Amino acid sequence: MAYLTTPFKRRWILSTLFVIIASLVMVRLGFWQLDRHAQRMAYINAVIAEVEDAPFVLTGGPEDDAYAERIYHQVEASGRFDFEHQVIIKNQFYNDALGYHLVTPFLIEGNDRAVLVDRGWVPPEAIQSPADARQFDEPELTHIVGRIMPEEKHRGELPSLDNPQLTWYRVDVVGIGAQMPYDVLPYAVALIPPDKPQTEPPFRNPPKFKLDPGPHWGYAMQWFLFAAVLPLVYAWQVVRVDRREGASSPDAVSEE
Repeated sequence: MAYLTTPFKRRWILSTLFVIIASLVMVRLGFWQLDRHAQRMAYINAVIAEVEDAPFVLTGGPEDDAYAERIYHQVEASGRFDFEHQVIIKNQFYNDALGYHLVTPFLIEGNDRAVLVDRGWVPPEAIQSPADARQFDEPELTHIVGRIMPEEKHRGELPSLDNPQLTWYRVDVVGIGAQMPYDVLPYAVALIPPDKPQTEPPFRNPPKFKLDPGPHWGYAMQWFLFAAVLPLVYAWQVVRVDRREGASSPDAVSEE
């Protein structure tokens, strides 16, 4: 049947090449989405492994520094909070309410190092100045249980002990640590919420980690489907046009 060679007639060469290139691009986009899906699944599996692994006990020693890459891993430590050097993190949400987070250095027992601890969320009306945060001191809390927080990149100039910055927009460990009178671990820890409902601030509010694989797998299947359907639709359309034009040509009319 002659119409099977229609897409390869000279008049259709450019459009046929365009459809072939477009289909190849769609296939490439499909594999790109599969790569994104694989990356997402690797991240999810890594988070699950960290969450389910046994907690680290912080001692303040050099071995603690190696935990910086173990995001969301549970850690424990004994010691005391240094409320004098506490900072406030602005624009933080808890149950859709805007407020502040309190980040307090925790001096690790038996060592002269500290770890920055996000103690949780407080309502904005309770803090009109950094000094107001002292009403939420928890001196009785001498053993902490939390998770390692994702790293926040430092930007701008570093503050100093003589000129500390008391309010921040994120938990910048490098910046906040620069204004402390002691060495701090290279990561911060967010306290884990208790099993019972929280009734008094600070409300423990650690960063949420998403275990949703996302839409990448579905997007990949869509691109592969488009890549398969486009050539078929194009070939059908070209054959249909050539048949219609062939049926109305003078040669076809004279044969009748």
